[in-house]
Amino acid sequence: GFDYSPEEVYGAVNAVSPSFIRVEADELTYPLHVILRYQIEADIIAGDLNVEDIPQRWNADMKRLLGVDVENDADGCLQDMHWSALAIGYFPTYLIGAATAAQLEHFCRKDFPNFDDLVEKGEFSPLREWLTEKVHKHGSRYESLDAMLEAELGEKLNPKYFIKYLTSKYSDLYGLD
Repeated sequence: GFDYSPEEVYGAVNAVSPSFIRVEADELTYPLHVILRYQIEADIIAGDLNVEDIPQRWNADMKRLLGVDVENDADGCLQDMHWSALAIGYFPTYLIGAATAAQLEHFCRKDFPNFDDLVEKGEFSPLREWLTEKVHKHGSRYESLDAMLEAELGEKLNPKYFIKYLTSKYSDLYGLD
C-alpha cells in the first residue's frame, strides 16, 4: 500500500519540471511551449525566419525559455503534428482556453462565494447552470470570445486572472511569498 497524504499527492501531480514535450509539460511551463511555437510561426509568416532554420531557432528558444537542451528534432520542432497538417496559428488557442477558464472561474467564484464547498461536495449543478447561462447557451451568438466575455462577465479576455491563478497556486505549492 501507499502511505501518502493528500498534500503529498497534490504536490507530486503539480510538480514543475521543464520538459521537451509540450503534451507532457506541467501546467506552469506549458504556456512557454505555446509561446515558443507562436513566436516561430509569427516569424515564419512575417518572412523573418526560413523554414530550414526552425530547428536551430527551436533549440535556442527551448534553452532560453525552459532551460532545456534539445538533442534531436523528434524531441524538438518535429514533436507536434500541427505544422505537418498545416495547422498554423492553432497553438495559441490552448493558452486562450486556459486564460478563459481562469477568468470564468474568477467570476463564477464571485457569484458563488461557496464555490469551494460546492466542488468539495461534488455539487456541480449550480456551477454547470452558471456556465450554461454565461457561456454554453450562446453557441456562436457572439462574433468573438471577447464579445461574449464582455457581455456576460463585463470585460474582455484578461490574462490577469490566469497569471493570478498560476502565481497563487504555485506560490502556495512551493512556499513562495
